[in-house]
Formats: sequence, C-alpha cells, structure tokens
Amino acid sequence: MSEILVPIAFWLVVLFPIGAFIWQFRRVRRGILSKSKGTVFFFGYSMVPVALYAVIFFLLVGAEELTHIPLISEGYARTFILVVGIGVMLVLFMTGLFATLMALHKHKEMSNREHS
Repeated sequence: MSEILVPIAFWLVVLFPIGAFIWQFRRVRRGILSKSKGTVFFFGYSMVPVALYAVIFFLLVGAEELTHIPLISEGYARTFILVVGIGVMLVLFMTGLFATLMALHKHKEMSNREHS
C-alpha cells in the first residue's frame, strides 16, 4: 500500500501547485481577488498536498508504533524527506514567481484608461 502512495503523492505535490497557479492567476486577473490575497491563497492551496503527505506519513508511523505492525516500508520512509523537501522548495519558488507576476501584472481596466 505505501509503495503506491509515494508516486501519487509526488505527482500531487508537483502538479497541484501548477493548477493552483493558473486558477489563482485567473481569479486575480478577473478581479475576484486582490494580488496579495491571490498570492496568499496560492501559497495555501499549494501547501495542501505537501502537508497532507506529511500528515499521512506521521499517522502511519504513529499507527505502526502503537500496533507494532509494519505499515510503511523502508523505501517509503526514505522518500519522506525527498518528497516533502522538493514540495516545499517548489511551493516557495512558485510563490515567489506568482508574487513577482502579480507585481508586474496590470489590470485590463487600468491599461485601457491609460490609453484614453
């Protein structure tokens, strides 16, 4: 069971921030969110799979300690730092990129008024 979680969690950690990036950028561009709120929401949504992976790992480790039944394999335990580390670095990098794009982004209404 735990061998299946690693590839699924890794792809969620990698792909979910990309989807959140597109979703929050569109919401800011449409004026639904401010630039700062969009950045905060992007960071929050991007951290969900990383936090969920860490919680599942710690729950499995805790259950293993209580029941003395091996629930996670050694390989799964070794990938924890790798997946969480890559996930956190990716989220921080993409949040910086998102914040930079938001700082450079101008609303369409503003640019139309400037040309008038």
